[in-house]
Amino acid sequence: MSHCCLCNPVISFNPFTIFIHDPANSESPPFLDNVMKDIYCLDADGSLFDAALLSTVAAFSHLNIPVVSLNEDGRIVLVSEDNIQLKLEKQPVNTEKRKLKLNSPPFSLTCLLHKNYILADPTAEEESIMETAVTVVLDSSYQLVSLYKPGGPVHAHTSVIQDCVALAKRRVKELQSVLNEAISDMEVE
Repeated sequence: MSHCCLCNPVISFNPFTIFIHDPANSESPPFLDNVMKDIYCLDADGSLFDAALLSTVAAFSHLNIPVVSLNEDGRIVLVSEDNIQLKLEKQPVNTEKRKLKLNSPPFSLTCLLHKNYILADPTAEEESIMETAVTVVLDSSYQLVSLYKPGGPVHAHTSVIQDCVALAKRRVKELQSVLNEAISDMEVE
């Protein structure tokens, strides 16, 4: 799957729109599909957005795109072993099941600002007593994807934001390593 684009992947957890094209089948038209992920928090101990984003990246790293075709109504239908023998109106959109490839997955770090201090990855208790938070989202090539600072009494000066981004870069390295190890341990074929 060489052409994959995730739209609006970080700011909200609304459905992701995925553009899928099978390069092995030039006759196959590209199509758009939505992917949704529900997140149920069992125990929130701080930095909930960071945990939710990491779990989403991990889940999408395991996402397999099935073989699909368009039916006579123009709806996407799964092509299974049972109905592959049936004469399909149109060619399958993709010729084989494959994994979704995330080219540059996002990773986030929430920092709390209190006077002259920056606290990275706060717990829920720390979040409850601090004045202002900054969430930095970087992709795996350390490009800034999103910066979120809700209101609060602490002003985030440029140097403070730069420090938060530097901390986020270190966190991206850690999270990539943890994610890659977890994914390789879970690979079953």
